[in-house]
Amino acid sequence: MKRSHSIPDARRRVPTPQVEPTHRSGKGNGNRLVQDETGAGLAEFALVLPILILIVFGIIEFGIAFNRAQAVEAAAREGARLASISNSTQGDITNRVNATLAGIPLQNPANVTIAPGGCAGREGDPVTVTVTTQHALRIPLLPLPAVNLTGQAVFRCEA
Repeated sequence: MKRSHSIPDARRRVPTPQVEPTHRSGKGNGNRLVQDETGAGLAEFALVLPILILIVFGIIEFGIAFNRAQAVEAAAREGARLASISNSTQGDITNRVNATLAGIPLQNPANVTIAPGGCAGREGDPVTVTVTTQHALRIPLLPLPAVNLTGQAVFRCEA
């Protein structure tokens, strides 16, 4: 009786599929493969790098613009709080708004508007303070217009 040798499944060798090369050099032997593809990665990186730079600078610049917009809104709120007191003047309100914006680098000074002008004799009526300024967006290679930053707050006049 002849004995058959069986190999367990775990030890059987599975043949690896042969992959047909996609690129062949045009010189000499037609079976030589092109091995050097280091320039392809560099070329792809050179194409993607400007887009990545624009995205990074855009995120940074819009973060700065958002920070300044929040500061303008807070300055309007501070001005409206002071405007709600009946003995405050327009100069006092403008000084409070400018003091609130003192740490924020703005390209233009803030424009402060108080409507209807003050709270003298108008207890219970609303007073609105609006603060506006411009912020120039600076992203390399993109000419962008300046955006208006506006903050507005409404408080009720007190005695």
